[in-house]
Amino acid sequence: MKENDFLCPQCRGQLKPNNKIIFSVKTKDGSVGLMLLSPHLGEYSVVKHKSFKLIDGEHLEVYCPICHENLGDQHEHKDLAKVLMINGEDKEYEIVFSLIVGQKCTYKVLGEDVEPFGEDADEYFNFWGEAPAY
Repeated sequence: MKENDFLCPQCRGQLKPNNKIIFSVKTKDGSVGLMLLSPHLGEYSVVKHKSFKLIDGEHLEVYCPICHENLGDQHEHKDLAKVLMINGEDKEYEIVFSLIVGQKCTYKVLGEDVEPFGEDADEYFNFWGEAPAY
């Protein structure tokens, strides 16, 4: 079965060159670095250089490493970012995730259908005008 691909919504460049999704990141104090995330929705492991410090609760700016588009600008809520996911059946979804360090919430969106992931998913779920469907 074909694995999911993750794309920048602006340039449609591939964000998962191997087994992690890669982003360029800027912290509130202006520090910059690369952050690699799991491509499995609901899994929140982060790979980064040990010198790049992230503080729980801090708001990040997350950029496409190809075109440098601010992925937070791709979504209406200031604390959420958006990328695209193409699944193994070539169906395209919006993947919306939190820009707050330590906040575990991700949403797979297709039209009006919103599937939440993560223990903090209730935080923004009402943004879509729905209650969680567990």
